[in-house]
Parts: sequence; structure tokens; C-alpha cells
Amino acid sequence: MQKHLSTSFINYDNGIVVSELHGIFNQKSAEEYQKALFSLVMSLNNQPFALLADISRVEGATPEAFDIVKRIINRLPEFGLVAKAYVYKGPVIKGMMFQRIPELEQLEYSFFTDRNTASDWLTKEYQRQISSHS
Repeated sequence: MQKHLSTSFINYDNGIVVSELHGIFNQKSAEEYQKALFSLVMSLNNQPFALLADISRVEGATPEAFDIVKRIINRLPEFGLVAKAYVYKGPVIKGMMFQRIPELEQLEYSFFTDRNTASDWLTKEYQRQISSHS
């Protein structure tokens, strides 16, 4: 029996996509996450949305998984992404992300160590963004 090294949960509520990632991601698990996330955001039909990605329980990822995350990050604006925030614990995963995905510097992702703070900020930012696009 093969042990699952990672899990992901994706939920959508009131304009905000929340994804929670746990464990160690490889190419297969990252592809499954990408498929589920893109399926959800494509169903929004280009309606603006915000993304709260809780990676605080991610323990690591293979280089192939980071390549897939890079593709996800670069494609999400095409689907209507207007605000985004990561929740992380400790500098290691955040540092790895910036090392493997230099585009994060230009994409204005906000990083938080507290999920409630991230959620509050993201809700306000999402409301600000959609009111400025109206």
C-alpha cells in the first residue's frame, strides 16, 4: 500500500478560494492539486476571485512540484485572480518558493504567518479590488 505524502483541500466561498496543502509534494500530487484548483477557478467564468493558500503544513516539495506551482502562479491571473495571500510557518518554505519561483517578486503575493490575519487582509483586499474594477 502506497503512503500518501501530501493532501490538499480546496474550497470557494464568497469570492475567495481557500486551498490548504499538507505534507510533501511531488509531481503527481502537485498535478492533482493544479487540476483541482484550475477546475474550480475555470468554473467561475473569469469572475474576480482571491486566493488564500495555506501552506503552513507543507513540509517540502520536489523540484518538479515547484515547477508546477510556478505554472499555477503564472496562470491564475488569466482566470480572474485579483488578490492573493500565503500562510506559512517559518522561513524555509517561503525561501524555497522565492528561490524556485522568482516571479513571486513581481506578482505581489502577500505572506502571513497567521491565517486569521491573512484572511482578514485578503477579504479587504478582494473587496477593494472588485470595487475598483466596477
